[in-house]
Amino acid sequence: MIEVIGGGLVLIGIAYAENKGWVDKESVSFVLNVGMQAGICASMFYFLHKLSILFL
Repeated sequence: MIEVIGGGLVLIGIAYAENKGWVDKESVSFVLNVGMQAGICASMFYFLHKLSILFL
């Protein structure tokens, strides 16, 4: 629950900073893409780890 709230606050903060002109769209796009890829990789690693424990 805390992770979902924290992730939402980060996304709202990035959108607010982009609207205020503090950051440019290219850097925001890069940060969001890297963050999504890292989250997908971490969840896949966790899934494969749990799957290997289940069958070994």
